[in-house]
Amino acid sequence: MKMINLLIALRFGLIFGLSFALGNLAFATDGGATEYSFSDRERGQQILTADDNYMNRMSAAEIAIRTSSVTADKTVQDLKKLYQASVLDWSKAEIAHITALVSANKKKLTSLQHLLPAEVTFIKVNDKVEGGLPHTRANAIILPLSGGPLTEKLFYHELFHVLSRHQLDKHHSLYGLLGFKPCDYRGNDEVNAKSLTNPDVPAAGYYLPVTLDGQASAIMTYLHAARAAFDPTIEKGFGGHFGFGLLKVKTDDGKCIVDTDAEGKAQLLNPAATADFFAAIGRNTSYIIHPEEVLAENFVFVMMGKKDLPNPEVMERLKTWLFQPILK
Repeated sequence: MKMINLLIALRFGLIFGLSFALGNLAFATDGGATEYSFSDRERGQQILTADDNYMNRMSAAEIAIRTSSVTADKTVQDLKKLYQASVLDWSKAEIAHITALVSANKKKLTSLQHLLPAEVTFIKVNDKVEGGLPHTRANAIILPLSGGPLTEKLFYHELFHVLSRHQLDKHHSLYGLLGFKPCDYRGNDEVNAKSLTNPDVPAAGYYLPVTLDGQASAIMTYLHAARAAFDPTIEKGFGGHFGFGLLKVKTDDGKCIVDTDAEGKAQLLNPAATADFFAAIGRNTSYIIHPEEVLAENFVFVMMGKKDLPNPEVMERLKTWLFQPILK
């Protein structure tokens, strides 16, 4: 299997040697730095079709939407076939651009070395994968590039998801920065049938304690399919098929269950009308569909030195979580 490798000396921010070969660009390192690579089609296909907690928890509705099927009769195998056919080869220009971007950020990336996996790989796909939205799987950043070259902002957003997945055992403290607590969540039939799987979000449940109508309660972020299958008449395409709200849940002894109304229906709350939600996550970003995404945006602000945020304390808490271990 061929793979174009980009190895960058991140631990000390030094480049010890530079070697060139046909189709290969490598920076020699001290052996401990993260390797940034460009996956070829074969390796990209293996990652995109892997039986992980993205592929293994999809509803019929979201499979239909992802495969552009007007009927909800497609299977995960159909989705895998689509993804397998959607992996593309990198061009020399694209490799050069991303190589330069990563190299320009090597000093910043050095400070994250204790949190990153040994390798981060880039996979190029067409717009049929996740509707052309950049995302991650395993240690891979998956890019359609239809919207233009990779930017520093997008790179850091997606890198956070790779970092977060690699630090899965620290999610309780990570999401705790926003007030979220872990629970063993089991949705009911109504909720599960509409649930939408975000490839960047772990399968584990996290809830936020809130006060609703003067009573102690709890909510979970809930991304859901707004259609039972793909509707080609929707102007917003892939993204227009999804909805978001805050799912009211009951918590007991570490477990979360759907808190239904008098008719046995799930209760979905408007985030804008739930003050405790924004009190917890802040208003630094409008990308609020999950604490993972809120943190990914605040990670971008940390790495790019963003100023004048509405809630700088959220960014500061994340900064402490990221860098405190290496300050000891």
